[in-house]
Amino acid sequence: MKVVMVEAGGWGGIAHYAWNLCAALAGAGVEVSLLTNRDWELGRLPSLFEVDRCFSPDAGYLGNVSALRDRMARSRPGVVHVQSLLSTRFDALLWPVIRRRRPLVMTIHNVRTHERIRWDDWTLWRCFGAADAVVVHTQRAADVARQRLPAGARIELIHHGDAGFLHGERRPDRLGARAMLDLPSHAKIVLAFGAIRPYKGLHGVIAAVADLRRRHADAWLVIAGPLLVGREDEYREAIRRADVDGAVVFRPRYVPAEEVSAYFAAADVAVFNYRDITDSGSLRLACDLGTPVVATAVGSFREFLTDGVTARLVEPGDTRGLAAALGDVLAHPESAARMAQAAQALAGSAWSWAQSAKATAGLYETLARGGA
Repeated sequence: MKVVMVEAGGWGGIAHYAWNLCAALAGAGVEVSLLTNRDWELGRLPSLFEVDRCFSPDAGYLGNVSALRDRMARSRPGVVHVQSLLSTRFDALLWPVIRRRRPLVMTIHNVRTHERIRWDDWTLWRCFGAADAVVVHTQRAADVARQRLPAGARIELIHHGDAGFLHGERRPDRLGARAMLDLPSHAKIVLAFGAIRPYKGLHGVIAAVADLRRRHADAWLVIAGPLLVGREDEYREAIRRADVDGAVVFRPRYVPAEEVSAYFAAADVAVFNYRDITDSGSLRLACDLGTPVVATAVGSFREFLTDGVTARLVEPGDTRGLAAALGDVLAHPESAARMAQAAQALAGSAWSWAQSAKATAGLYETLARGGA
């Protein structure tokens, strides 16, 4: 049986997820072909699976649809697995047509559009509803999917795998990572990593670091990730108002894959001050790469993190509590390291790609045989 994996963007967490899953499936004997973007950022990695860079922003939506349908006609896959849509605006009509000829699986990486755009939200769920099965990564996501999908929809809970290919990178030690990224060698670094969007609560992190520096004068905040929603000047103004200009490194740009592990190696703690979430690839990276975590006790964070065991959890909106938890981690590096080790062990077992691939391949076989 041949599987076609569709990941249209070619960059970021979903592209990394698709590469890791394809590699694990190929290693398990599944014939898989990845359809991705012309500007695929992981082209330097060796792969056991076929990669077809058939999508392009220059082709327009109809051009990319044509490229997809051409590949479907040529390869005649037993199953199509969609990781990201060609367009969140227009795909509602596309995938029901694709499903008429072959089983369709869709992974729900986000059960809601982060900025609550109604049309995009409708399109997403129209696509998910067209699938023979959807894959989610947490129980929280599964609960939302049950509420949104028709009764009887097949929902498979298959955990998001670990950092995967990043383990193959030459990861520098802390001082080496800081030198590579031009970060202060002497500081205690709080890392806020990932795409910058309002629901991630970065204004609260900035305020918490201002409080934190009253007890840890050497604490610095590093913000690294593309600015997807909002304006750069509003964040710089928040930094100025908090009077932490000299202790914040603000890099609102996409972090290429080869730099990702260095940021986590450079950090003393990674912070995730999210308002709500059903899963976070960035948080799973922190756990898998051995960086201590402070996160809000919301959504799925409460599902797979235990306060004081694998991370420190605080209530959302509690700036003082967030600053106190960050301070505890910085003040007690040995206990922080034990939490990080426990989270890393969880990532290497329950979140392993081998387990994810085994469950995914089983789903493919069931659907290919016509199973409900």
